[in-house]
Amino acid sequence: MSLTRPNPTRPSRPESLLDASEIQPEFNPSRLRLARERRGITKEALGSLCGVSRRAVTDWEAGKVEHPPVASIARALEFPESYFYGDDLDEVGADAVSFRALSSMTSRQVGRVLAHASLLRGFSSWIDSRYATPDPDVPSFEELTASVEGSEPCPVDAALSLRSIWNLGTRPVLDMLALVESRGVRVLGLPGQDREVDAFSFWHEGRPFIFINASKSAERLRFDLAHELGHLCMHRDVRTNRNRRYELDANSFAGSFLMPANGLVPQLVGTLSLPDVMKLKVYWRVSATAMVRRLHQLRRISDWQYRSWMIDLSEKGFRSNEPDGGAKEQSALLRQILSLAREDGWRVDRICKELGIPRKDFSEAFMGLTVTSVESSSGFGASERRSFPLTTPPVLRAVSD
Repeated sequence: MSLTRPNPTRPSRPESLLDASEIQPEFNPSRLRLARERRGITKEALGSLCGVSRRAVTDWEAGKVEHPPVASIARALEFPESYFYGDDLDEVGADAVSFRALSSMTSRQVGRVLAHASLLRGFSSWIDSRYATPDPDVPSFEELTASVEGSEPCPVDAALSLRSIWNLGTRPVLDMLALVESRGVRVLGLPGQDREVDAFSFWHEGRPFIFINASKSAERLRFDLAHELGHLCMHRDVRTNRNRRYELDANSFAGSFLMPANGLVPQLVGTLSLPDVMKLKVYWRVSATAMVRRLHQLRRISDWQYRSWMIDLSEKGFRSNEPDGGAKEQSALLRQILSLAREDGWRVDRICKELGIPRKDFSEAFMGLTVTSVESSSGFGASERRSFPLTTPPVLRAVSD
C-alpha cells in the first residue's frame, strides 16, 4: 500500500490587514474541559494543582472568566498553551462508540478515552488533507446479508459475505491490520493508562475508526480488529453500549471471519486433542482460547471438552497471554504517513504544535503499531519481529474414540 501526495504543500495564506501582535486569541473553555477529561482528573484536582478552588475551575470551563491563568493550567494538564486558544474540537460522543465493557468503566475512564479519540481524530483529518489514503470500503450489514434468504441474517453470514467481497478465500488472513487499513479503516492505539478499555470503534464523516490496545498479544490484537470490524459492519448508527447481545454478535463475526468454517472444517480429522488446537491456532493466527471457542461453536468438540480445555489453557497462562505467540502486526500505513510527513518538513514536534496535541499523547497513539521510529527523537520504539512459523495447513492426527 503506497501513498501519494495530492497536496504536498499548502497554499499560501493572504497576509492579514492587522499586525499579528494586534490579534488577541480567545481562550476556549471547551478545550479546557476536554484536556481535563483527557488527564482523567476532577475539577477539584485541577484547582488544587493550579492553587484555586473547584468553583474557579467551574467558572473557567463555563466561559465566565475571559483570561484564566493559562500558563498554570497548561503546566498542570501537560498541554501546550496554544491548545487552549483553538477552535472547538469535533468531539467523539459516547453514543457513537462501541465500548466492549462500558458497564465496568467509570465515567472518568469513558471521558478519558473519548478525549483521546477526539484529539487523534484531528490528526486523521490532517492526514486526509495532505495525503491520499485508501477510501473507506466497509460494507453495511444490509449489504453483506442482502442475498440471505429463508432465515434471519446473522453475524456468521455477514462475516462470510465480507470474506467473499474482499476475495479472501478460505485461508487465514495474513495481516489483519494491513487488511483493514487497506479498506480505509483508520487504526490508532490507546495510551497505556487507558488500556483497560481493550478496543473501541466508531464512524465519523464516512471514515471508520478503530482504537486498540496495542500491548496485547499478536493473536488478541487480530481478534480485537476483527471484533471491531464486526461492529463497524453490523452496528453502524446503532448504540451498542451495555447490551451484551451486540458484543456476542461481534465475537461471532470475528470468529467466523478469522476462522471460516469452509476453511477450518476440512482440516479437522478424527477426535481432536489439545495439541491439535495448538497446531490449528498457529496456522490461523488466533489465540488458543479463540480456537477452542470456534471448535465448540462448530460442534467439533463437546461441552465437557470445551470446559476442561479452557481450564487447562487458563492454568497454563493462555487466558492472559499467548505463550510462544506470533509477531505483532505493524501499521505500514502510519509508518509511510510519518515518513512522508518528515520528508515534507513535518516532524513530530511540528505536527503536535499544528494540532495542539501534547507530544506524549501523540507518540503513545503509535506505540506498538509502528515497526521503527521515523526520527530518532520521535518517541516511537523499534519492536522485535518474529515470524509465524506455519504457512501450510497443519497435519492433524486421528485419535481413536
